[in-house]
Amino acid sequence: MSAALRLDIGALGAAYARGAHEPVAVLQAVLAAVAADAQDLNAFCHLDAEGALAQAQASAARWQAGRALGPLDGVPVSIKDLLPVAGWPTRRGSLATAGEAPAAQDAPLVAQLRAAGAVLFGKTTTTEFGWTIASHNPHAGTTRNPRDVARSAGGSSSGAAAQVAAGWGPLAIGSDAGGSVRIPAAYCGVVGFKSTFGAIPAAPQSAFAEFAHFGPLTRSVADCARAMAVLGQSDARDPASLYPRTPAQRPAQLRIGWCLELGAPTALQPAIAQAMRSLVERLAAAGHQLVALPPLGLDADQAMWTVWQSRVHESFVDWSDAQRATLDPALQRLWEQGADLSPTRLARARAQLRSLAGALAQQFAGIDVLLTPTAPAVAPPLPAAPDTQPRNWFAGNGYCYPFNLTQQPALSLPLGRDAQGLPFGLQVVGKRYADELVLHAGRLVEGMLAAG
Repeated sequence: MSAALRLDIGALGAAYARGAHEPVAVLQAVLAAVAADAQDLNAFCHLDAEGALAQAQASAARWQAGRALGPLDGVPVSIKDLLPVAGWPTRRGSLATAGEAPAAQDAPLVAQLRAAGAVLFGKTTTTEFGWTIASHNPHAGTTRNPRDVARSAGGSSSGAAAQVAAGWGPLAIGSDAGGSVRIPAAYCGVVGFKSTFGAIPAAPQSAFAEFAHFGPLTRSVADCARAMAVLGQSDARDPASLYPRTPAQRPAQLRIGWCLELGAPTALQPAIAQAMRSLVERLAAAGHQLVALPPLGLDADQAMWTVWQSRVHESFVDWSDAQRATLDPALQRLWEQGADLSPTRLARARAQLRSLAGALAQQFAGIDVLLTPTAPAVAPPLPAAPDTQPRNWFAGNGYCYPFNLTQQPALSLPLGRDAQGLPFGLQVVGKRYADELVLHAGRLVEGMLAAG
């Protein structure tokens, strides 16, 4: 692997500044590594070598003239294929969109990246319309986990996590409506950040609008912070983004809640439970206040699945039967399940989720951040054949989706590895708008884990 591909965002910028590397060569190294994918990871569904080269050349000229635009100038960045990039197709992992014209304009976050000098070079794979956390797509194929190609990369930001884990550039952009940044990050052993709702502007919005967050996937918490310095800006196209951005206070000693049971009655892999308890002990020994939180919402996963069914139905309700027939059979069945929901069942599910969100808010009244596992187990093996029936994946992971309901910032970073060497993740959650404090706590934990 090229030495430049091992550099993080900060080191890459420093290398550009002193002339040790330059953006065109780094881009070419990334594209060469993707083309030589011996593991058949299938992380990308679209590459734009020509357009990216022009961006890299412009960046190189700025660095040479001493007029770099900031920390992302010349950094190769990918975009998940749910977001429009001007001139690129937006397939959303589906055959149903094959006839659509290329995007006419950039999504707000894409425009922010361009303005910061980032080199946009390709789109990463996603599950079809981002509906599941598996990494199989009947149209785009299976995205494999670089840590073990026989295992899932997670979803729906499948390719983004696989790309960063493979070392093909330090930054990928994903989206998360129930865990779709954090779960792939945990499975692939990288860092993924779901920012506060609205912190990264979203437009146009989907049927999952109030659950959907965007965020970076990187190899370090520091790189997440560097990316957020560019991405975390308001845009008039998203009213939720129009709030004051104020620096967070960073107390020397944190009040840290922790919880091993949340959102669904899933069995936690023993290695993950042991690593969590060990970290809690180390944090307490370092002088932080640790607070054990009670189990919450262990019967709420079905309510979340009911709401998910309704939003999938809403997504395709105006499509023709012929259009829906092009979808993954499991997604077609999920749409039908949404159509069959009674108003009473949906109302009860929404009420139960509001209760869970309220209970979580009450817990955060006494803590700065909350620690949980990101997922209850390491990445599962890839199935021999994809499911033809939809599966309630919230029942298999209750740690992530509650914080889409509450719209809080949540970070996943590598916590450890099991006996087979497979990574698992730690989730750090903060109060809404406390993104900087979450990243601060993440760096603290990351440093503690790196020290051994």
